Amino acid sequence: MDADIQAGYATSFRGKLYLRVADWNIPLRLSRSSDKFNWGLTPEDDWLQAGGRQDSPVMTFHYHSHSDDRLHYHISIPGNPQSKKLGVSRNGYLGFYWHAEVTDYWKIEPLEMTDEGLVCHLRDHRGHRVGIIKDDPHKSGDWVALLNVEEGEVFTFLLQPVD
Repeated sequence: MDADIQAGYATSFRGKLYLRVADWNIPLRLSRSSDKFNWGLTPEDDWLQAGGRQDSPVMTFHYHSHSDDRLHYHISIPGNPQSKKLGVSRNGYLGFYWHAEVTDYWKIEPLEMTDEGLVCHLRDHRGHRVGIIKDDPHKSGDWVALLNVEEGEVFTFLLQPVD
């Protein structure tokens, strides 16, 4: 792994993830129970999605370990009564949990260091890359995609540390 990437990212930090499409950074968002999806189910809060009009939420990347070409983290967001950890549903969808026990770490596969941050693949603990499934139409009218490790088109992400 590149020494600069290891020096800057092989530690715990707070940051934001963006979906990379061509040269565009699309913010991630957390679902709300008021969202309505195309398959007819009303979702619960805090499924991780791409799209919408707000900036990506700040996440805490708790450094776990690294391999030759991966950085391993537990990823969380603030929650009430406690932080919520990023996990995977039985169907492969990414969401933040506080009731379920999330023990598996996430893998960041660095691809390129840029002025904006680290371009990478996001992988689950098994090594499956995160892909997107377009949610069309979304109640908001915005372009929104669901994040999934079992199916969907794989894209890269931009990881930006925040102060």
